[in-house]
Amino acid sequence: MILKTLIKGKLYTLYALYLDERCLVIEFLSGLDKQSEKQIFALFKHIGASGPPVNEEKFKHLEGKIYELKTRTGIRILSFFGKGRSLILTHGFFKPSQKKLKIEIAKAAEWEKAYQQSLNNQSKEKR
Repeated sequence: MILKTLIKGKLYTLYALYLDERCLVIEFLSGLDKQSEKQIFALFKHIGASGPPVNEEKFKHLEGKIYELKTRTGIRILSFFGKGRSLILTHGFFKPSQKKLKIEIAKAAEWEKAYQQSLNNQSKEKR
């Protein structure tokens, strides 16, 4: 698991999660049309500068430690909070059915758990 900086703002840093040399969020974003890409990057920049929006139509807690970034056009990017003032973006998709959403949340929760374990391992190694 590798994190690469996507947006570094004054308040928050957004990271893209890489798994086995693949970044699902970047792959998803690269397939968007220009207007959708513009919308989602505007949201990323806002989060970097001001923190996550309180508007649930743009940023919503789903379950556990998983959140979703949303656009009016149905784009969803799942994420979780990392160490310090960071938001880690796991993967993206278009507005799914409830059943599909549960599957996507489970994937993100698994990656969040792996992230926390890697942090714990790093702190143990420093002792």
